[in-house]
Amino acid sequence: MYSKNCNSTMKIIRMPVFAILVLSAVSQLVACSSENALGKRENLKSDAAIAQAPDSKSPETNASFAGKAIDLPHYPPDFPPGAGRELFMTRCGMCHSLRYVTMQPNFTRKAWAKEVDKMIKTYGAHINKKEAEEITEYLFSVKGKPEAAK
Repeated sequence: MYSKNCNSTMKIIRMPVFAILVLSAVSQLVACSSENALGKRENLKSDAAIAQAPDSKSPETNASFAGKAIDLPHYPPDFPPGAGRELFMTRCGMCHSLRYVTMQPNFTRKAWAKEVDKMIKTYGAHINKKEAEEITEYLFSVKGKPEAAK
């Protein structure tokens, strides 16, 4: 009988001790992660100061790594003139880089229409039906592939 009471008393005592240990460990982790986050923020601030140094040409084209500024070139994609070019550049360039289009394979007219439709339905591009047709035609004229013969 005595051993039974002793075991139940031990369980009652062990539970709060275990909870205290867990809470202590969690609070220690939170404190350590807060210190690390503060240290990282200070590093980011110093990196930003280096990238925006007065001798840098343009903050948009600079990156810093290990305290050194790197001047990165910017080559905007060159799209040929044509019907729908301006519409394509304004509507599509709002959400993603126009260079993204240059990395796509040559698609058929139907495939480009599906891509434009996907941008409207899936990603919420603000393009009406007439504009979608014009953009599709422009994309096909720039990166088009003839339909396969049946």
